[in-house]
Amino acid sequence: MKITIKWCFIVGIDISKLVLDICLFNRQSGRGIRYQVPNTMEGFRLLEQWLIDQKASKSKTLLISEHTGRYGELLLRWTTEAGWQHSVVKTTALQKVSWEHHRKTDELDADHLAEYGDRFSDRLQPAVAPKPAVGQIKRLQAERRKMVSQRAALKNKYTEADTHDADMSQLTSMWRQQIDLLSQHIDLLEQTMDQLISQDADLSQRYKSMRTAPGIGPIVGRFWLSLFAGEDQLDARKVSSRFGFAPHGRSSGSSVKSPARSTGYGNSEMRRLMHLAARSVANHKDHYHDYYEQKIAEGKHELVAINNIINKLIRLYCAMWNNRVKYDPDHILKTEHQWKKSA
Repeated sequence: MKITIKWCFIVGIDISKLVLDICLFNRQSGRGIRYQVPNTMEGFRLLEQWLIDQKASKSKTLLISEHTGRYGELLLRWTTEAGWQHSVVKTTALQKVSWEHHRKTDELDADHLAEYGDRFSDRLQPAVAPKPAVGQIKRLQAERRKMVSQRAALKNKYTEADTHDADMSQLTSMWRQQIDLLSQHIDLLEQTMDQLISQDADLSQRYKSMRTAPGIGPIVGRFWLSLFAGEDQLDARKVSSRFGFAPHGRSSGSSVKSPARSTGYGNSEMRRLMHLAARSVANHKDHYHDYYEQKIAEGKHELVAINNIINKLIRLYCAMWNNRVKYDPDHILKTEHQWKKSA
């Protein structure tokens, strides 16, 4: 059987704030070459010229780096626009190939990334930088989350000021001003995000259709866009598992026999917002309220019932996203009618 190699060159890139440490691994010769460039647009141009000098063409070369947040955003944007295949892996990926636990350097991490790309190249998928509007929404959403947390902390201080026996008038005045300023800034961020969404036809269509779903207000709608904009199809099972809502088994031999349960891991903002959305529909939507009461009557814990509603909402949202349709309030009644006819 003939085995073909899709990528002849694997380029491991360790990203830091100032520089990129690079290891170019030639899969045919089995040799690796190190290089270093600044983490700037000029550095990216130097990297491209160096790869060309090493005969590493775009069609036969895969770049691989860890997810490093803002330090890697500019590189991913450049590789997307320049046409280089670039895979971004989790920071835990190197644990599969790192055997020197006592030694860690940027050059060694680049070597390990190249080794990981060589060993698992069949599992790697090239990443694409989000559209500028989506990237801006993500950044504004993150800043909004920080400001909301700061405002909540200040409100707690403000409401508890009367419990102190000292004169708190000066502090309460400062806290009140800060709360008002944060509220103004949060409103401005939300207005900017709404403008960015309205200026992009695809984002605007997605946002308007998702807003028709139960449980999705402006905050949840913007956050859903910031997470999934650019993806054409969503797998509800994977989304639930990714954010810790899907139950997973816990058993090993005869010593561990725990019932399946959700992990509780995942994006904390997503978990908080989906919990609020589930609470809202359980209180205000008859179908979800009846479902919640049914689970409680079965002896389920309140949070388990809410988690079940979250999974139902995720399946609904993903179906609407995949089909690009608005929510049909009569869908449940139509489905029940079809079931009765088929029975």
